[in-house]
Formats: sequence, C-alpha cells, structure tokens
Amino acid sequence: MTPACPCRLRGERGFVATEFALGIALLIVPVACLVLTLPTWSERRTTARAIVREVARVVASAGVCDQESARGLTQTMARNLGLPDGDATVELRCRPGAPLVPGSELEAAVTVRMPAVDVPGLGAVGEWDSTARHRQPVDRYVSS
Repeated sequence: MTPACPCRLRGERGFVATEFALGIALLIVPVACLVLTLPTWSERRTTARAIVREVARVVASAGVCDQESARGLTQTMARNLGLPDGDATVELRCRPGAPLVPGSELEAAVTVRMPAVDVPGLGAVGEWDSTARHRQPVDRYVSS
C-alpha cells in the first residue's frame, strides 16, 4: 500500500518554516536596516553642506584665516543641527592667521562621520567619512 500523498516525505516536515525564518533574516532585516539608515545619510550630508557654507562665509568676511574660529563655529553649528560632539571637523585651505587676499577664494572642507548602519534604538554599526567642500570668494572691496 502506498501513502495517500507521495509528495510528502518524513524529512520535509517544517521546511517551509525554516525557509520563512531564513528569508526574513537574510532579506528583510538587511533591507529594513538600509531603509532606516538612508535618512541619516541624507541628513548628515545636508548638515555638512550647511556648515561648510557658513564657515567659509564667516571666515571670508573676516578677511583673516582663523582656524580656531572656524573650528568653534563648526562645533556650535554641528551641535545645533543635532550632530554628536566630534562628528564634524573643518579644514581651511589658507595659512593660519594670514590675511586673505581680496578677490581670492577661500576653500573650506567639512568632514562628517556617516554611520554605515543606524538602527533607531539599537545604535550605529560601522562608519565612514563624508566631506563637503565650498569655495567662498573674498570681497574685493573689503578694507584692510
């Protein structure tokens, strides 16, 4: 006598449940982590652009390459825009303390740490740096 359903064997019991659990773990969880992290990347990139524009504008308006002032402004803006302390650094392409030449351009770069995966409530895993650059013309008619 043959079994009623020859397609079902004893060793295949629970196989669908195992596939479902593995499918959730290997497909849905990584995609969900990526979807939860994408807004953080965009937010930090936009924050870096805002900081670098403001720092370059302030330093170019002052007419002197003041690295300390740029660092202080960067940290203040980063804190006000929701970045943790130390996640944003600034670099100016000029000789520290030197007056800026009217009509020249000041180049500033702000580097922000980006989390590789950031799950709300669990925290961030891994990171890389993203740099935003801005060139600000120094006013030609500024009085020295």
